[in-house]
Amino acid sequence: MPSSPAILEIFTDCTCPWCYFMSGRIAQLKKEYNIQIRRRMFPFRSDTPKDGLSLSACFSDDPLVVNERMRNLKETAEALGLPFGTPEMIYNSRLAQELGLWAETRCKGDAFLQALYVAYFVDSRNIARNSVLFETAASVGLPAEDFDEVIKAGTFKERVDRDWAMAEAMNILVLPTFVINGDRLVGAQPYRKLQRLIEKSGVVTKKG
Repeated sequence: MPSSPAILEIFTDCTCPWCYFMSGRIAQLKKEYNIQIRRRMFPFRSDTPKDGLSLSACFSDDPLVVNERMRNLKETAEALGLPFGTPEMIYNSRLAQELGLWAETRCKGDAFLQALYVAYFVDSRNIARNSVLFETAASVGLPAEDFDEVIKAGTFKERVDRDWAMAEAMNILVLPTFVINGDRLVGAQPYRKLQRLIEKSGVVTKKG
């Protein structure tokens, strides 16, 4: 019998551009290695109000600094073949994180996350708003009749709280952070470095 897949934990957030940029490499890891991805939610700018904060308010009062950051992000996205718009705001992702865990229970976790990336990074939508989250969930086939109940009941609130507490206990400071069997790799990394992290834990390719 094939061995159980190794667990690769990824501390992440749907408003982190480098998490978005790593999505293709993560998908390739799943194809190549016998691993299971377990996303851990991270309190990324958790104090952001529902209506959001401008990038200039978050990063700098100097528009030249903000423009340089955006130019670098656009160039990175273009090199990776990923669409990237002109987001000017940071939005609170707490509810999106809870819904992301719901999506995983419906085998829609990857699809919902990708849809969130598009909603935020491409279409510049406020992913803190229920209406935007509802449309995003519906676009990947999540059951509309369950959406309000998941939010009202706070079904996944405790799980997000536990992930946030774990991130603090493990001193996770940078996104994304990859953890497998106690080893970690921090930040957006070349695919070969991800492979080395996986293989160091004794995980072989599916072909191997």
